[in-house]
Amino acid sequence: MIKKLFSIVIIVALVILLPACGKEKSLKSDNNKVTTKKAEITVYLPEGQQLDNKYYNDKEVAINYLPNNKGAFTEKEVNDIVNNIDKHVKVLVITTEKTGLEGVFKKVKDKLPGVITVAGDIGEMHNDELYSILKNPKLDVAFTVENNKKGVESAKIAKLMGAEQYIYLSRTKSINPEVNEDMQEVKEYCNNNGMKFENISVDEKAPYSDIISKVKKTAAGAIKKTAVFPSDKSLSKDVLEGALSEGYMVPDINSENDGRLLSEVLNMTKDYKKLPREEFDSKVSQKLKEYNLNGKIAGISEGIYSIPSELTIEIAKFMYEKNYMIEECYRDVSVIARGNRNLKLSILPKDIGLSLGYARNLLVTPRIY
Repeated sequence: MIKKLFSIVIIVALVILLPACGKEKSLKSDNNKVTTKKAEITVYLPEGQQLDNKYYNDKEVAINYLPNNKGAFTEKEVNDIVNNIDKHVKVLVITTEKTGLEGVFKKVKDKLPGVITVAGDIGEMHNDELYSILKNPKLDVAFTVENNKKGVESAKIAKLMGAEQYIYLSRTKSINPEVNEDMQEVKEYCNNNGMKFENISVDEKAPYSDIISKVKKTAAGAIKKTAVFPSDKSLSKDVLEGALSEGYMVPDINSENDGRLLSEVLNMTKDYKKLPREEFDSKVSQKLKEYNLNGKIAGISEGIYSIPSELTIEIAKFMYEKNYMIEECYRDVSVIARGNRNLKLSILPKDIGLSLGYARNLLVTPRIY
């Protein structure tokens, strides 16, 4: 009898523990080699990049990690990916800031013509090889994300938050014609929408105390009615920490990974690692209430660079569920719809240039916590 009870206890314990074990995930490559998971939708990401946690337990999705080696990827790594793709794979997505993997698409298409190939912002899309990407007949879809001209979208969010003043915070060294153009567009938007516009430029080595001191001086006693946009990603952490202490708005955290930064600053690292994105965002909103900042901070918890992969996953699921053709699902109206309904994001796709497939630059508006 005792042995029987003991066996029952062991079985119950295993049932409870198994789901928890399934939630464990690694964001690294396999000893500096490409990982080899596969499913209907097979994704390759750089080490450390995280998608919404819900995708890691999705049987239709396999998330692989690329080795963080120096320089461009080699022919060996191209072949490692190609060899992992078989008849069970319907969609292949690759995201990496490094070059060298464009050849994967040709080899996969030659091997399995029916696989939908997607470049989710790869290195070749940011240099003089962009033209060859757009004209690659073996590439069905190419996405990049807008990372430079985000000021106007943040100003629109600031207006929704009730801001009366908008501060465009930049690094002196990073001011270039594109940043100046972005700044002028924001200034025009603010002038036309009743918000006071200010620009603060800080040195690369400016400490947190100097940055916040300049913000407070510029806000001139109206700090809680002021929105601060960190146009340079190196300013994101200082701006977010300053918001928690001073109470101003942040209409776009604009970091390398907003969720990870929020989890560090708000002491929510465990939540970020295990919770689905929507649950994490809800807990962030609750936490921000303690600072009277709920509805006053905006960001993208999974990180801006993860959006092409997540968007592709949702489009693929929709396509196979409805039995639609690729031409029906990769149109601007479909991309916008999947962003709104499945990712809870406003996404504006813009033409990159004349291409053989569907190629778009995605302007993504952050979610308000």
